[in-house]
Amino acid sequence: MKTIKTFFAILLAVALYGCGGGGGGGGGGGGGEIGSGSPTAVTYAVSTLSLNPLTHPTGITIDANGGVYVAETGNNLIQKVQNSVNGSYSVNKILGGGFGGGCLNSNLLSPYGVVLDSSGILYISELNGGDVLYANCGLGSYFTYGNSSLSSPSGIAFHNDNLYVADTGNHQIQLITRVGLGNGSTSWFAGTTSNYVNGPSASAAFSYPTGIAVSSSGDVFVTDYGNCAVRKISGGIVSTLAGAGPGALSCGSSDGTGTAARFDHPSGIALDPTSGNLYVADTVSNKIRRITPQGVVTTIAGSGASGSVDGTGTSATFNTPTGIAIDSNGNVFVTEYASGKIRKITVTP
Repeated sequence: MKTIKTFFAILLAVALYGCGGGGGGGGGGGGGEIGSGSPTAVTYAVSTLSLNPLTHPTGITIDANGGVYVAETGNNLIQKVQNSVNGSYSVNKILGGGFGGGCLNSNLLSPYGVVLDSSGILYISELNGGDVLYANCGLGSYFTYGNSSLSSPSGIAFHNDNLYVADTGNHQIQLITRVGLGNGSTSWFAGTTSNYVNGPSASAAFSYPTGIAVSSSGDVFVTDYGNCAVRKISGGIVSTLAGAGPGALSCGSSDGTGTAARFDHPSGIALDPTSGNLYVADTVSNKIRRITPQGVVTTIAGSGASGSVDGTGTSATFNTPTGIAIDSNGNVFVTEYASGKIRKITVTP
């Protein structure tokens, strides 16, 4: 199993020094539901939430009331960020920081992915623990599913009472059924070993899959970090939605359609249920990318330079964007692993 140190050492080495090829990394965050419709002309204003930096934030998800849940991987915590009346933000621990039972005294091992179901139950993937946790903090309880076969699970997405897991270290996608009961059953869903192969799920291959999101029809979208691509699983068949796959010229940050576009080790992925667009945290290029239902890739924010400068569209900069989520108003939230910041992209038609 890859350790958290190795996992993120690879991520940061690629991000900071431009190393090519595969590697660990990834994004978490809740999956959305993809709908139909065409995107319209919009502006993307990037701002930084006013709060003290977190220690290596990764996965992110948002509840129906606008509460932002973040996996603070470096401190083994799940934090909840809320906007107060005066416009500042408050941060409250939800899980972690202890060694006993109960949410506020739980022991997390490098939490990464985080997602909520419709009843407010939290699901968390642990990179170092290799587990997926269930937490009903309204009742003050949490426990694991006991997924001993997982290796550095990262992104997770909830759909139709099932939890889809990017089993990063095993280069596979897993499915946990009967979630919400605390005794979920884990089964293989797609992928074999580290490679780049399209086709039937049983023979297809990924390289460090990280972010994951699921459509209302059950299509699964995966950021294939090591292959610099975004993959789609539909009807038991794996295909490449965007990005070129492995090779000397496969990684980059070029806009375009389908495999003509280039990503540079994408991690987090989220779905906008209104427009049907996918939003991707393209970690090493320090950009946020949009993929339309037709597979058209556009850079919506980030110049490509490393930094945390606010601005509109490509005048803004990001520093290792990792997790990504969308609120009910269509605004995009991004975690920056290296800077510890949470960025908000206000989407205006």
